[in-house]
Amino acid sequence: MSSRIALKDLIEALAGAVIEAQDRIEQHQIANLGSYFDENNRPKSVLLRLPSLQPGAQEGSEDLYRAPLLPLVATNMLRIKDVEISFDVDLGALSDEEAAAAPGGDASTLWRDALGRVKKSVQVHTRGPLVGKRSSAHVVLRVEGTEPTEGAARLISQLNQIQGVFKTLDAT
Repeated sequence: MSSRIALKDLIEALAGAVIEAQDRIEQHQIANLGSYFDENNRPKSVLLRLPSLQPGAQEGSEDLYRAPLLPLVATNMLRIKDVEISFDVDLGALSDEEAAAAPGGDASTLWRDALGRVKKSVQVHTRGPLVGKRSSAHVVLRVEGTEPTEGAARLISQLNQIQGVFKTLDAT
């Protein structure tokens, strides 16, 4: 297996990995949101028995209070803030780059810039200066919490409006 790769391909692969990581974060958040709803897409809720504050309620009466779970917990909306990738590679030859096969295209055609000149490609060796040893990469991925999306904020607001006392139990 060759250890030479075009530098642009290496950078594109790293950028693709970051995009895939953000996609996985979003898919996890969607799955997490689904855990707050039952199999019939009704909000899961907690039923509480609270001392009644209703006017004219008897001593010892209790209010049954239903609260959907989603508005009761902090939502973890994350996104990748920035990525730092550092690695060591050995530079290879500067060469004319052949284009990959594209729909309706021919793999043997050379990449050309806007002026019609053949594009040049820098080859890098992904093996370090010690033959047979892989170079190491250092990756720092920072995520940050974000405000809930407008759709999530509306959903939480709607769920907040449906919570409350639904029945008062007289003391027995």
